[in-house]
Amino acid sequence: MTGIAVLAVTAGLSAMAEFLRHGRALAPLSVLTGGLRVFRTSAAWSVLTPLALAGLVGSVVAAGLATPVNADGESYITRELLWSAAGIVLIVSILMWLWAATVAVRQARAWRPRGD
Repeated sequence: MTGIAVLAVTAGLSAMAEFLRHGRALAPLSVLTGGLRVFRTSAAWSVLTPLALAGLVGSVVAAGLATPVNADGESYITRELLWSAAGIVLIVSILMWLWAATVAVRQARAWRPRGD
């Protein structure tokens, strides 16, 4: 479980860094639209969705690949392990999404011209 959590955090940090690199281009859009919702939505599509889908699909694929290994027809990977692995990846993806959206909003607010 620790390895899965470390891999999920690493993938989340990578996706977040890529989002923030491209997120600077969204700052002028936030000024034009007058809202910061665009950052939360784009962070969800860039960070949350890929990581959450990878965790869920990875759990299903792991269950399918582990079943034929055992001669008794039982999988070496228990359902509890699959659910906990998917849960950890989902929690990490939500935390990374919130972090990416928060940092992007801060960048946008810093970009806005100040009315001196």
